[in-house]
Amino acid sequence: MHLQPPPPRPPLALRCIALFEAAKGLLVLAATCGFISLRHTDLHAATDAFLLRHGVDPERHYTRLFIESVAKATNHHAGEIVAVGLAYALIRLVEGAGLWQGKHWAEWLAVISAGLYLPLEIQHFAHHATILYAGLICFNIVIVFYLAKLLNQQRAERRASR
Repeated sequence: MHLQPPPPRPPLALRCIALFEAAKGLLVLAATCGFISLRHTDLHAATDAFLLRHGVDPERHYTRLFIESVAKATNHHAGEIVAVGLAYALIRLVEGAGLWQGKHWAEWLAVISAGLYLPLEIQHFAHHATILYAGLICFNIVIVFYLAKLLNQQRAERRASR
């Protein structure tokens, strides 16, 4: 009887990325569930009450954008919003689980999904440059480069084993 050694654990950085992706999925899932619970509520009034209760200035630029987007989210669009939220959460949770287990497909999914956000983040940064957006862009670039390096190492190991 030959016992196979357990597969090596994925690197710590990869597991941290997995936790981050899973956390994003859980956050969006919670927000989607919260949105579902408000489906028979006047969302504009609920948003105003929430902001006033928490001392948020409704005249700030991003607050105003948020209020306007909530006002546009009528019951007609609620199903679409829920579907997109659930799909996004599912993708992030599956990606996080795959990365935690060191799955090759999950690394590719992470590189592609992080890379897709970069042009949007850079475009947003060009119009609204803040240290937060600069940090977000740098963080995503680091993740993309780390995962690309990991994928290249795996490719080299597969070639060497042939």
